[in-house]
Amino acid sequence: MTDTPHTHPTDPGTPYAASHPDEVKRLIALPADQRPDWLNTFLGDMTIPPIPATSTNPLADVITANTAHGEKKPTLHFPLAKVLTAAEHAAAAPAHKLAYGETTATPRLWWVKDDGTYLISNGRYPTPHNRPATTVHADGWGPGTDARSILGGDDFRQSIDLTAPLDDDTTTLLGTLRDAAAEGATRFTLKAVFNDHHMQLTYITE
Repeated sequence: MTDTPHTHPTDPGTPYAASHPDEVKRLIALPADQRPDWLNTFLGDMTIPPIPATSTNPLADVITANTAHGEKKPTLHFPLAKVLTAAEHAAAAPAHKLAYGETTATPRLWWVKDDGTYLISNGRYPTPHNRPATTVHADGWGPGTDARSILGGDDFRQSIDLTAPLDDDTTTLLGTLRDAAAEGATRFTLKAVFNDHHMQLTYITE
Protein backbone atom coordinates (compact mmCIF):
# COMPACT_ATOMS: atom_id res chain seq x y z
CA MET A 1 0.00 0.00 0.00
CA THR A 2 1.37 3.39 -0.98
CA ASP A 3 0.61 6.51 0.99
CA THR A 4 -1.05 9.28 -0.99
CA PRO A 5 1.34 12.27 -1.15
CA HIS A 6 0.05 15.48 0.38
CA THR A 7 1.06 18.94 -0.72
CA HIS A 8 1.07 21.86 1.71
CA PRO A 9 -0.33 25.42 1.79
CA THR A 10 2.70 26.90 0.05
CA ASP A 11 1.77 24.88 -3.04
CA PRO A 12 -0.26 27.47 -4.97
CA GLY A 13 -2.48 24.88 -6.61
CA THR A 14 -3.71 23.14 -3.47
CA PRO A 15 -6.10 24.61 -0.85
CA TYR A 16 -4.51 22.36 1.78
CA ALA A 17 -5.81 24.17 4.86
CA ALA A 18 -9.38 23.95 3.63
CA SER A 19 -9.04 20.30 2.58
CA HIS A 20 -7.20 19.07 5.67
CA PRO A 21 -8.20 21.35 8.59
CA ASP A 22 -7.89 18.65 11.25
CA GLU A 23 -4.38 17.72 10.15
CA VAL A 24 -3.32 21.38 10.02
CA LYS A 25 -4.72 21.94 13.54
CA ARG A 26 -2.71 18.97 14.76
CA LEU A 27 0.49 20.29 13.17
CA ILE A 28 -0.03 23.82 14.54
CA ALA A 29 -0.41 22.41 18.05
CA LEU A 30 3.00 20.71 17.89
CA PRO A 31 6.13 22.34 19.37
CA ALA A 32 7.96 24.38 16.74
CA ASP A 33 10.83 21.86 16.48
CA GLN A 34 8.35 19.11 15.59
CA ARG A 35 6.44 20.97 12.89
CA PRO A 36 7.29 20.70 9.20
CA ASP A 37 9.52 23.43 7.86
CA TRP A 38 6.85 24.84 5.54
CA LEU A 39 4.53 25.43 8.51
CA ASN A 40 7.18 27.15 10.61
CA THR A 41 7.99 29.37 7.62
CA PHE A 42 4.32 30.26 7.26
CA LEU A 43 3.81 30.94 10.98
CA GLY A 44 7.01 32.96 11.39
CA ASP A 45 6.80 34.99 14.61
CA MET A 46 3.02 34.86 14.86
CA THR A 47 1.40 33.95 18.18
CA ILE A 48 -0.52 30.67 18.08
CA PRO A 49 -4.09 31.21 19.38
CA PRO A 50 -6.48 28.49 20.54
CA ILE A 51 -7.95 26.99 17.36
CA PRO A 52 -11.72 26.30 17.60
CA ALA A 53 -12.66 22.64 17.13
CA THR A 54 -15.05 23.74 14.39
CA SER A 55 -12.42 25.67 12.43
CA THR A 56 -12.38 24.94 8.71
CA ASN A 57 -9.24 27.00 8.00
CA PRO A 58 -6.89 27.09 10.99
CA LEU A 59 -4.18 28.99 9.13
CA ALA A 60 -6.62 31.82 8.46
CA ASP A 61 -7.57 31.76 12.15
CA VAL A 62 -3.91 32.24 13.10
CA ILE A 63 -3.55 35.20 10.74
CA THR A 64 -6.77 36.79 12.02
CA ALA A 65 -5.65 36.42 15.65
CA ASN A 66 -2.35 38.12 14.80
CA THR A 67 -3.95 41.08 13.03
CA ALA A 68 -4.69 44.14 15.15
CA HIS A 69 -8.30 45.30 15.04
CA GLY A 70 -10.08 48.38 16.37
CA GLU A 71 -7.89 50.92 18.16
CA LYS A 72 -4.18 50.22 17.91
CA LYS A 73 -1.65 51.40 20.50
CA PRO A 74 1.83 50.45 19.25
CA THR A 75 5.09 51.63 20.78
CA LEU A 76 8.02 51.55 18.36
CA HIS A 77 11.71 52.14 19.05
CA PHE A 78 14.20 53.48 16.49
CA PRO A 79 17.96 54.14 16.70
CA LEU A 80 18.18 57.88 17.26
CA ALA A 81 21.35 58.42 15.20
CA LYS A 82 19.69 56.98 12.09
CA VAL A 83 16.47 58.91 12.68
CA LEU A 84 18.48 62.13 12.94
CA THR A 85 20.31 61.26 9.69
CA ALA A 86 16.95 60.84 7.95
CA ALA A 87 15.66 64.09 9.47
CA GLU A 88 18.76 66.02 8.37
CA HIS A 89 18.36 64.54 4.90
CA ALA A 90 14.84 65.96 4.74
CA ALA A 91 15.88 69.31 6.23
CA ALA A 92 18.69 69.80 3.70
CA ALA A 93 16.71 68.70 0.63
CA PRO A 94 15.99 71.38 -2.02
CA ALA A 95 12.51 69.94 -2.55
CA HIS A 96 10.12 67.60 -0.78
CA LYS A 97 7.68 64.89 -1.75
CA LEU A 98 4.04 65.29 -0.84
CA ALA A 99 2.00 62.56 0.81
CA TYR A 100 -1.67 62.07 -0.04
CA GLY A 101 -3.70 65.12 0.99
CA GLU A 102 -0.69 67.39 1.58
CA THR A 103 -0.44 70.71 -0.23
CA THR A 104 2.65 72.28 1.37
CA ALA A 105 6.06 70.74 0.73
CA THR A 106 8.07 70.92 3.96
CA PRO A 107 10.70 68.66 5.60
CA ARG A 108 8.97 65.61 7.03
CA LEU A 109 9.60 62.07 8.08
CA TRP A 110 7.14 59.54 6.74
CA TRP A 111 6.14 56.71 9.05
CA VAL A 112 5.40 53.79 6.73
CA LYS A 113 3.95 50.33 7.20
CA ASP A 114 4.51 47.91 4.34
CA ASP A 115 7.62 45.72 4.51
CA GLY A 116 7.98 45.92 8.28
CA THR A 117 7.57 49.49 9.52
CA TYR A 118 10.01 52.38 9.22
CA LEU A 119 10.69 56.11 9.09
CA ILE A 120 11.97 57.68 5.88
CA SER A 121 12.87 61.19 4.71
CA ASN A 122 10.55 62.93 2.26
CA GLY A 123 13.48 64.88 0.83
CA ARG A 124 13.63 65.08 -2.96
CA TYR A 125 16.97 65.54 -4.71
CA PRO A 126 17.71 66.05 -8.44
CA THR A 127 19.40 62.63 -8.49
CA PRO A 128 19.08 59.64 -6.12
CA HIS A 129 20.70 60.79 -2.90
CA ASN A 130 21.63 58.57 0.03
CA ARG A 131 18.31 56.70 0.10
CA PRO A 132 19.53 53.72 2.20
CA ALA A 133 20.60 56.01 5.05
CA THR A 134 17.20 57.71 5.12
CA THR A 135 15.22 54.50 5.80
CA VAL A 136 15.15 53.58 9.48
CA HIS A 137 13.25 50.44 10.47
CA ALA A 138 11.79 50.09 13.94
CA ASP A 139 13.58 47.67 16.25
CA GLY A 140 12.23 44.18 15.59
CA TRP A 141 10.27 45.24 12.51
CA GLY A 142 12.87 45.22 9.74
CA PRO A 143 12.55 44.08 6.12
CA GLY A 144 10.68 40.81 5.78
CA THR A 145 8.63 41.22 8.96
CA ASP A 146 4.86 41.59 9.11
CA ALA A 147 3.60 44.30 11.49
CA ARG A 148 -0.09 43.40 11.22
CA SER A 149 -0.15 42.15 14.80
CA ILE A 150 0.45 45.69 16.13
CA LEU A 151 -0.53 47.97 13.23
CA GLY A 152 -3.44 46.19 11.58
CA GLY A 153 -3.71 44.79 8.09
CA ASP A 154 -3.61 47.91 5.90
CA ASP A 155 -0.40 49.53 4.67
CA PHE A 156 -0.14 53.26 5.37
CA ARG A 157 2.07 56.34 5.25
CA GLN A 158 1.79 58.97 7.98
CA SER A 159 3.63 62.32 7.75
CA ILE A 160 5.56 63.68 10.73
CA ASP A 161 6.47 67.37 10.39
CA LEU A 162 10.04 68.19 11.35
CA THR A 163 9.87 71.99 11.42
CA ALA A 164 6.45 72.87 12.86
CA PRO A 165 6.47 73.89 16.56
CA LEU A 166 5.59 71.11 18.96
CA ASP A 167 2.81 71.82 21.46
CA ASP A 168 2.75 75.46 22.63
CA ASP A 169 6.44 76.34 22.41
CA THR A 170 8.82 76.92 19.51
CA THR A 171 10.64 73.59 19.78
CA THR A 172 10.50 71.51 16.61
CA LEU A 173 10.96 67.77 16.22
CA LEU A 174 14.16 68.39 14.25
CA GLY A 175 15.50 70.53 17.10
CA THR A 176 14.47 67.90 19.64
CA LEU A 177 16.32 65.18 17.73
CA ARG A 178 19.45 67.32 17.45
CA ASP A 179 19.42 68.25 21.14
CA ALA A 180 18.79 64.67 22.26
CA ALA A 181 21.66 63.32 20.14
CA ALA A 182 24.01 66.01 21.47
CA GLU A 183 23.06 65.02 25.03
CA GLY A 184 23.84 61.35 24.41
CA ALA A 185 20.38 59.89 23.80
CA THR A 186 20.38 56.77 21.63
CA ARG A 187 16.73 55.92 21.05
CA PHE A 188 13.73 57.57 19.46
CA THR A 189 10.40 56.15 20.63
CA LEU A 190 7.19 56.66 18.71
CA LYS A 191 3.92 55.96 20.51
CA ALA A 192 0.74 55.92 18.46
CA VAL A 193 -2.94 55.63 19.22
CA PHE A 194 -5.10 55.25 16.14
CA ASN A 195 -8.10 53.66 14.47
CA ASP A 196 -9.79 54.13 11.10
CA HIS A 197 -10.71 57.74 11.93
CA HIS A 198 -7.88 59.36 13.88
CA MET A 199 -4.20 59.07 14.78
CA GLN A 200 -2.30 60.62 17.70
CA LEU A 201 1.49 60.39 17.85
CA THR A 202 3.81 61.00 20.80
CA TYR A 203 7.61 61.15 20.53
CA ILE A 204 10.18 60.41 23.24
CA THR A 205 13.98 60.46 23.08
CA GLU A 206 15.99 58.38 25.53
